Amino acid sequence: MRVAASIVATFLVVSGIIWFLQGINVLPGSFMTGQIKWAVYGGIAVVVGGAVLAKWGRRRVILNTLAVIVLLTGTLWILQGVDVLRGTPMSGATGWAIAGAITDVIGIGVLLLANRRAATAAA
Repeated sequence: MRVAASIVATFLVVSGIIWFLQGINVLPGSFMTGQIKWAVYGGIAVVVGGAVLAKWGRRRVILNTLAVIVLLTGTLWILQGVDVLRGTPMSGATGWAIAGAITDVIGIGVLLLANRRAATAAA
């Protein structure tokens, strides 16, 4: 049961991220693009999937996965903010580059926290 729940929860998290990005018009090319309701549905899917993973998954793996997702999101925002990735309303807006840098710092902090706890528990 735990394995099945983890697979479904992981699918929910990944699908939710995709729905969210399409809803906020970062991933164009779908009927969901630019519709805020899909961003909300995606957020709900991520929260539900994350809760199931937190309940039945391994916390270190979950924290590392979430940290990587946060780091990728922050990096995407930085690249859009400095106008490397064009084609969205975030392109060329320095506020998004700053938000991305802050998000990356949070992701690095979560990554360090998750792996420090594991090292402390092993000692």
